[in-house]
Amino acid sequence: MHFESSISLRKLAVTAGFSLVLMALLAGFGYGFAFPKIVISGNPRATLENLQQSEPLFRMVILAFVLILLLDVVVAWAFYFFFKPVDAALSLLAAWLRIVYAALLGTALFPLAQVLPLLKQPGDNGPAMLNSLQSFQTTWSLGLILFGFHLLGLGYLVMKSGRTVPRMLGWLAVLAALCYLFTNTANLVFPDYEAYKARVEGVLSLPMALGELALAVWLLVKGGKRQPAVTTPSRSVA
Repeated sequence: MHFESSISLRKLAVTAGFSLVLMALLAGFGYGFAFPKIVISGNPRATLENLQQSEPLFRMVILAFVLILLLDVVVAWAFYFFFKPVDAALSLLAAWLRIVYAALLGTALFPLAQVLPLLKQPGDNGPAMLNSLQSFQTTWSLGLILFGFHLLGLGYLVMKSGRTVPRMLGWLAVLAALCYLFTNTANLVFPDYEAYKARVEGVLSLPMALGELALAVWLLVKGGKRQPAVTTPSRSVA
């Protein structure tokens, strides 16, 4: 017996748009608000004191990243089927890039979670906690390079879609991709980049945020309206 599920482009658009908006809120709280309150760049002592005094907030940061990871997988799935009629091969590649990025984010969360038991252990665990935080940031930064390539593919798909999606949204995604690639490649290649990272990201944060957020709003308001359904692969049940 064969079952075939037909998903309207409108439902895919709403799923992707809602997930992107929720991710933006979680990232704004987890990385934009809470993380800088705990991790003070260039001040290990203050960071350690914040970790010890703000354990519940630190746990909320980890939870926010876990939810972001899950939503990344949902967005990758929704984008794949939404843009599959435009270019199936590129849509699949873009989806896999986002999934691999999510896997790297998950890998980065392991050292972040390892900070929690260290907070309970006696003795000087400061160096181990700082190493775990550094490992998280390095691995996540590596993953964001892949995310930049995902956005390049997404931007091209948007521009190739013709009138399906406004072309300007594709250019915004490409601009965001270039910003992600620049700052995270610099973070990987240049040893002294940490001293300038906050200022650079302060300039690039707006285009990086607009890259997907503008697309998210369009998807929620207009995405997939008056367009045919797409078909997901059928499942066979003996």
